Amino acid sequence: MKKICMMLAGLFLSWGSVAAITPDEAWRDVYPQIEKSISQPEFRAKDYKIFDYGKKSKTKGFLYTELINKVIDVCSREGGGRVVVPKGTWLTGPITIKDNVNLHLEEGATLLFTTDTTQYPVVRTRWEGMDCYNYQPLIYAIGAKNIALTGKGTVDGAADNSNWWGMSSKRGHDYTGPGTVATQKIGRPLLQEWNENGVPVEKRQMGPGYGMRPQLVNFVECKNVLIEDVTLLRSPFWVIHPLFCENLTVRGVHIQNEGPNGDGCDPESCKNVLIEDCFFDTGDDCIAIKSGRNRDGIEAATPTENVIVRNCRMKNGHGGIVVGSEISGGFSNLFAENCVMDSPDLDRVVRIKTNSCRGGVIENIFCRNIEVGQCNEAVLKINLIYERKEACDHSFPPVVQDVYLENISCKESKYGIVIEGYEDLCNIRNIEVKNCKWDGVKNGGNSINGLTKNVRIANTYINGKLVTENEPLSQRMALSEMKRCPESWMLDYHRGPKWTYSIGTELDAILNVADRYKDGDMAAYVLSYVDTLVNSDGSIKGYKMESYNIDNIKDGTLLLQAYDRTGEERYLTAAHTLWKQLASHPRTSEGGYWHKKIYPHQMWLDGLFMAEPFSAKYVNRFLSGKDKDEAWDHIADQFILVAKRTYDPKTGLYRHAWDESKEQRWADKQTGQAPHAWGRAMGWTFMALLDVLEEMPADHPKRPELVRIFKSFADGAVKTQDTRSGVWYQVLDQPGRDGNYLEGTASSMFVYGLLRGVRMGVLDKSYLNAALTGWNGLLKNLVRFDKDGSMSLTNCCAVAGLGGDKKYRDGSFEYYISEPIRDNDAKGVGPFINACLEMERL
Repeated sequence: MKKICMMLAGLFLSWGSVAAITPDEAWRDVYPQIEKSISQPEFRAKDYKIFDYGKKSKTKGFLYTELINKVIDVCSREGGGRVVVPKGTWLTGPITIKDNVNLHLEEGATLLFTTDTTQYPVVRTRWEGMDCYNYQPLIYAIGAKNIALTGKGTVDGAADNSNWWGMSSKRGHDYTGPGTVATQKIGRPLLQEWNENGVPVEKRQMGPGYGMRPQLVNFVECKNVLIEDVTLLRSPFWVIHPLFCENLTVRGVHIQNEGPNGDGCDPESCKNVLIEDCFFDTGDDCIAIKSGRNRDGIEAATPTENVIVRNCRMKNGHGGIVVGSEISGGFSNLFAENCVMDSPDLDRVVRIKTNSCRGGVIENIFCRNIEVGQCNEAVLKINLIYERKEACDHSFPPVVQDVYLENISCKESKYGIVIEGYEDLCNIRNIEVKNCKWDGVKNGGNSINGLTKNVRIANTYINGKLVTENEPLSQRMALSEMKRCPESWMLDYHRGPKWTYSIGTELDAILNVADRYKDGDMAAYVLSYVDTLVNSDGSIKGYKMESYNIDNIKDGTLLLQAYDRTGEERYLTAAHTLWKQLASHPRTSEGGYWHKKIYPHQMWLDGLFMAEPFSAKYVNRFLSGKDKDEAWDHIADQFILVAKRTYDPKTGLYRHAWDESKEQRWADKQTGQAPHAWGRAMGWTFMALLDVLEEMPADHPKRPELVRIFKSFADGAVKTQDTRSGVWYQVLDQPGRDGNYLEGTASSMFVYGLLRGVRMGVLDKSYLNAALTGWNGLLKNLVRFDKDGSMSLTNCCAVAGLGGDKKYRDGSFEYYISEPIRDNDAKGVGPFINACLEMERL
């Protein structure tokens, strides 16, 4: 098979495609919907005490099976209520719960089940996800509604190696009873064969001679089920096995079962499940979510969906919270939180196990706030090759996608994450581990094998070191900046909140990362900037329209984003204010915006990025008809005017600025142009053109001219790209001149612009080579990977401009190379993050 990522249509279950929203939104919106949907059973307020319907026996070995089932029948027939088992130990055979019955065990009551297999008739059930008739589970119901098993009493399956467990053929559980016993080595492979061949379930009769152990509690096709407060011990097989049930609550249950295949609670093909405040100490998985095995599960096509696990304690077990391996019907929507796990015999915290016999889509798994003392293997394990040698049709590769773990701590394990995927299919995708701390990881990291897509590890520490493997560079840089600047207004070395284009340039990019990787915390970090700077009445702190500073318009793009995400009118008011500034902003005689009121008659390349992306978004959103057409003409004219006035035909580059009056000392007396082509100035316009072209109507008559200008900038970038390093110099028209240096902000802008231009179809694919060369050059020459796991963009020109009063900036080569150089300048970090995102799209 070719190495491809299978693009499957999502298996949209009850609440739709949860993964289309962020984990924060899923917890906020979907989680309470699921919780609300789980209906609890209601019972008539009448008790049926079992010894009101029969006498206690003094005969040793007397079974109360008939009495208990008789009382249940009476209770159900009369409309329901509580069937009460009093304090004491009562030996019994299998019990069947019926409609509207709550089987209630008083404190001190124990239902001790006989191990005499002849007492257990065969009934319809599933065994390891395969349909069959097998020994009746010890407490059973089929097709019932409004049922419960409650009370402070105990259900004791009495299993040990001398009876049920000895039928397992598992190591450490050799049969110790009298005579010989049939084991599951007889029945299990036969049932697997029947499953593969589609043998009708009525012909799959197990029971005596097949060695297939029954479950302790098995409710089949039941609605509104409650299991609460009981203690469940020594189950022959799985302890709680709800099958095809809807609205199930398991609360406050104590499970102690060291036996083979002793899973604690295994909801299979169930809908709307709540498991809370339970204790698990098991010989297998604590909680294992299932939906049928192989052909039976695929043909039934009944997923498990909408499961909440919270406030549980897991001690021993193969896995704390597990999906699979019998998961052929698929699974969607797990919300697990506030659990505690701690045992060297607990192998994994969150485990997903399946194989190519199963098929199905496993998706939308959200786990948070789980505290782990120690586990034997890994905090998270995803395994698509579980039981890889299983005798079955292996043409059903499963998919695991949209798995989110957050704030999970672990003090000891072998690995952090273990992933076993396919070598020729990319069926594991969109896995995120965030804000976790794992110490005592013996192998020092993770083990990820096979093809995966979008495995992200963010702000996670293993043995005290920030994990960076598999973390997209866009996310890594954004998180590095968030670590360096805990408040978003602190970016770009600011000491206090300030309305400034440099921060907006970076925050636009960080918000792109947040949206791409569904990171609610990152989005909140971005929005906190405008929340801080915009007052309740929509005024902007420190902003003065009368200054007519074109730089102040840039952050209008953030205002529109904030309004869309919050609906707060103050952001819309602030955006309208910026648009009003543009309406009255001073202009050249040809209609081009002055850069600032204090810089009269001057148009800078920088100004196009400051004003036009916001203008394009604003016009498309708020204007219509003739006003919209005229506004778009004006946006296009800004680029056309600046390009015409700053273009240098000798170099094919664009000078930093143009002075219509030709009065500035930096201005050429013939052309009015600045002396040099500054890299970042060209970069600003390069990016602005793409922002505007993305918004511009496809049929606008001036669109072809903007495309031509963009290609001219692209050609200038390719021509000035340093052949040795792959990146760009501070002063583009002086390559190799003594003192000139490879500069981080402009290089990031050109790489981003070239990549995005190709993606948008504005540039043909021949430009991709220069883009990739530039990308590799960035990583080799201008990006530093720090020891703490963070990363930095280096060799950034801190600031450069023209003119001024205090220290006149003459635009000479010597001036440009004299400005301070620093790391992580926001004007470069923003474009670098966007370049990373473009690379992550390839």
